[in-house]
Amino acid sequence: MQFTLAEQAAITAHAASLGIGRDDYVRRAAAERALVWQRERDGFADFAARRGTSVEDVLQRGCLTDDDLP
Repeated sequence: MQFTLAEQAAITAHAASLGIGRDDYVRRAAAERALVWQRERDGFADFAARRGTSVEDVLQRGCLTDDDLP
């Protein structure tokens, strides 16, 4: 994976402030992002199943509101 110079500097600085290495920082950040995505995907799937429709239908029709989420 290639990072711009600005991205590299930001990653290095944040990793240093946390007291971890760059590689560990990138691994943790990627894992966190993937887990958030997975939870969101599963939540949308559960919501769509309760509505008897697909996730795509829920999102395309715009019928999802904050009031609908648990």
